[in-house]
Amino acid sequence: MNQKHLWTVVAVCSTVLGMPLVGRAETTKKTAPTSLSASSADVVKVGEYQSPTANPASNAAAIAKIQTHEVTGRPAATLYLRDIPVLSFLGQKSVTSEETKVGEIDSAGKTSANQANQGSFAKDDPVQRASKVAAKINQLALDKVDASKIIVSWKAGGASTTSNQDQNKSIAGQQKSGDRFIIKVNSEELVEINDDTRLADTTNDPAQDALQATNRLRRLIGNASPLNEIANLPVRSSASLPKLPQQIAGRVRDTIKGVASYYGYDFSGNRTAAGERFNPEGMTAAHRSLPFGTRVRVTNTRNGRSVVVRINDRGPFIRGRVIDLSTGAARILGMMGSGIAPVKIEVLGR
Repeated sequence: MNQKHLWTVVAVCSTVLGMPLVGRAETTKKTAPTSLSASSADVVKVGEYQSPTANPASNAAAIAKIQTHEVTGRPAATLYLRDIPVLSFLGQKSVTSEETKVGEIDSAGKTSANQANQGSFAKDDPVQRASKVAAKINQLALDKVDASKIIVSWKAGGASTTSNQDQNKSIAGQQKSGDRFIIKVNSEELVEINDDTRLADTTNDPAQDALQATNRLRRLIGNASPLNEIANLPVRSSASLPKLPQQIAGRVRDTIKGVASYYGYDFSGNRTAAGERFNPEGMTAAHRSLPFGTRVRVTNTRNGRSVVVRINDRGPFIRGRVIDLSTGAARILGMMGSGIAPVKIEVLGR
């Protein structure tokens, strides 16, 4: 009996003393994966940490952004600089569900047709075109480029050159034949103004779109003074802003004299009385009673400089003032320093 009790005690002791050893072994085995997971978590944190350190700097320096939309059923992307619309890029095709299926395999397993169209679709994509220009502009801002080096020049669109007699044809007829207007920075092409790339609030005149877009870029990138003409432009189609009013001098319907003022970037993006978004660089103005859409030629009687603007707002509401101009129009008239100027307003109609 005593021997039986002895073996029972030994069995109990060995059982009691063996359990902690097993527990320790299991604990050791389970702690190893924990250390591995901790190290893998550290690797993820390193990646997450490095990415934000580079992005804030680039985002802070970015002055250009893109907004997508549609224009008469065509895909479009508008390029904004410091929240001011500058250029709109238009696609050739309407947005359809089929266009989103580039490279999709059909029931017969054929992909060649869609793949062949992928290259042309990419070239036509307004977002990609706008993104390329935005990237260039952001790099220019990062490099602190001299904005006075931003210019616009004319290039003949046709392969063959025309004679001087042929160049005396109308501006509209020549532009339809394929005139090109190239915006350059330090002699390198930035963007071409054409039927598919135009001023955000287009004037429907490629020459004027090119000149106004260039001046917006000059101001918004480096606050450079505006240009008055397009380089290399033939005499027969001068797009100089001061000369534009004289080209339509025969249409004057009424004349008003008084004091002009201007309003600018504090009101950027606000709705005008006509329902439009106010663009400080657009050639627009506010008048108390002239119908919306009326074009008027405003001449600064101090220096003789003129500009044609479109009425799209109501005002000014300060006694003695007859018209409130946009910042872009005021700059052309040379009244930015004084804030006001005596002007002659000639009503040209719509």
